[in-house]
Amino acid sequence: MTAGGAGFAPHGHSSATEAEKYLLSPDTSRESPPRALLTNLQYVRAAAACLVVLYHARLLTTLGQSLPLEFGRAGVDIFFVISGFIIQHVAARDDVGRPGAFMVKRLIRIAPLYWLLTLLIGVAGPFIPALASKAGIPDIWMVLRSLLFIPYVDPAGEIHPVLFIGWTLNYEMFFYVLFAAGLLIRDASLRLITLSIVLGALVAVGFAIDPDSAIGRTYTSPLLLEFGAGLWLHRLWQGACDRHVHARNRIFALLILTGAALALVMGATLWPAIPDIVKWGVPAFAIVASALMLERGDGRAGHPMLLRLGEASYAIYLIHPFVIKALSVLAGGFFRDATAPMQAFIMVATLIVVGVVGVALHLFVEQPLLKALRRRFVARRTGPSGARLTVQAETLR
Repeated sequence: MTAGGAGFAPHGHSSATEAEKYLLSPDTSRESPPRALLTNLQYVRAAAACLVVLYHARLLTTLGQSLPLEFGRAGVDIFFVISGFIIQHVAARDDVGRPGAFMVKRLIRIAPLYWLLTLLIGVAGPFIPALASKAGIPDIWMVLRSLLFIPYVDPAGEIHPVLFIGWTLNYEMFFYVLFAAGLLIRDASLRLITLSIVLGALVAVGFAIDPDSAIGRTYTSPLLLEFGAGLWLHRLWQGACDRHVHARNRIFALLILTGAALALVMGATLWPAIPDIVKWGVPAFAIVASALMLERGDGRAGHPMLLRLGEASYAIYLIHPFVIKALSVLAGGFFRDATAPMQAFIMVATLIVVGVVGVALHLFVEQPLLKALRRRFVARRTGPSGARLTVQAETLR
C-alpha cells in the first residue's frame, strides 16, 4: 500500500501477530497460573487493534474525518515490533535448525482466517458488491496472489490484496521467510546480527533504487526495520529478565510510555514531514519496550476484558473492515447527518461492535480452527522431565 492509501487502508506502512498466551505451560496444570504470561503485551495488542479500528471508523462520520486521528495508523507499527519480539522469543527456542517446522506454525497461525475472509470476498463479491473494495470485484489472479501473500498493484493503484487490510501480512510472511532462513544459523548472536544486516541492506537497496514494482517496494520498505527492532528488543529484554525492575525504573517506564503515546497522538500535527518510520515506528518501539519493562517490575494490568481483546486482536484486525462497511451500508447517510455528539458516540459504538464481533470470531472460528490444525500438523514437544508441553506462539497484527 502506498502512503495515504485510499479506502480503509491505514497508511503507506500501517496488524498483529498475537503475543503468546502461554509461553510454556504443562497440559496438566491448567488450574495453576501460566508461566511467563506476557500480560502487558496482550494489552498493548488490544490498544494497537483499537488504534487501527479507530483510524478506519473515523471515515463513517464527518466529525471523525475532521479530527486529527492519523495516529491510529501507528497500530500496525506496534504490531510489527511485537511480532519481531515474539518470533525471536519463541521460534529461537523451539525451531533453531528447523525452518520448515517454523513456517508450518506461522502459516497455521496467520493463513486460515485470512484465507477464509479473502475467499469470502472473492466468491461472494460478484453477488454482494458492497464487499468489494475501491479496486472493484477481484479476478481469480488477484485472489490467488492474495492467498499466496504476493504483493501486487490493484486496479485502484494500491498495493493491496483482495482483503486490503492483509497488506501487512505480506510484510509478516516475508519477515517469516527471512527468519526461517536465519534459523539455519544456530548461534543466536550471529543469527541476530545476520538478520539485522539483511533487513538493513534491503531497506538501503530500497532507498538507493526506489523500486516501482509492488514486490520491490514491499520487500525493501523501511517497515522491515520494525521487525528488526523487535528482535533487538528481545535481546535487551532477555538480558534483563532475571532482574526485578526497581520502583524508580517503573516510574521511568511509565514516563516513556506516556511520552511515546503523546508522540503518536501529536506526530501527524507537529511533525507531518517526518518519515513514518520515525513518526510512528520510534514511539511504537518505546511503547512495547516500556510495557515489557513494567512487566519485569510486576507492573501488569489486570483487566480480563482487555486481555481477551488482546488475544482476539488478529481476528479484530481482519474483520473490522467488514463490520465498518456493514454499519455504513445499514446506516446510509444517518452517520454523516447526525449531530457532533451523536457522531462521537457512533465512533465509540463502532469500536465496541467491532470488538464484540472480533472476539466472537476469535472464540468460535479462529480458536477451533487453530486447535484442529495444530493437532494435525504441529508435533507436541516433550520437556526434560517427560511432561508434555504446549507452545502457543501467536503473532499479533
